[in-house]
Amino acid sequence: MEQQSFAAYIKDYTKAEHAQLEKQLIGMIRSIRSTEHYLVLLEMFHGYYHSLELKMDQYLTNEKIPDLAERRKSAAILQDIRDLGGLPPAQVLTAVIPRIQSYPQALGAAYVLEGSTLGGVIIARMIREQLQLSSPEGFTFFNGYGEAVQQMWRKFHSYMNAITEEAAQQQAADAARETFLKFNDWTKRYESILKV
Repeated sequence: MEQQSFAAYIKDYTKAEHAQLEKQLIGMIRSIRSTEHYLVLLEMFHGYYHSLELKMDQYLTNEKIPDLAERRKSAAILQDIRDLGGLPPAQVLTAVIPRIQSYPQALGAAYVLEGSTLGGVIIARMIREQLQLSSPEGFTFFNGYGEAVQQMWRKFHSYMNAITEEAAQQQAADAARETFLKFNDWTKRYESILKV
């Protein structure tokens, strides 16, 4: 990993899995034709993010990630579901997630969730146009950090680059790869509803 930051390494290491998931999600998002479809998409994201956050929170700490509370996504998804007149899932489905048993593995999983904020604004715009919605309500999750998205991403890079031991870096990179793969598997449960 010489001559390359860990954040750059993990991006290269997970490139194929990232591209595969992105292709799957964009296909599902393009198929959204009603608020009901959008609510299904939000429920899908919530199931995976909530399961991951519960596990990651056993290892991520405010000491190492001071803005940890700001980086939690599942509550924003639930708020969007309510704002759109939907009912939060009576029972949150537990997604199959990667094995997370250490701080580096939790950080690798968090890398995937944090990276998703970069395209969120574009996704929000796509869905708004498809559903002809003008209200900002229902898009808290996809709008993420708003204007601060790049700043939050750079800060997260610094948390990642603080991992300097090669074995720990590899743990994080493997967990990130698995997070993409398991998320792709999770989306397939919803494919028939969202892909017409």
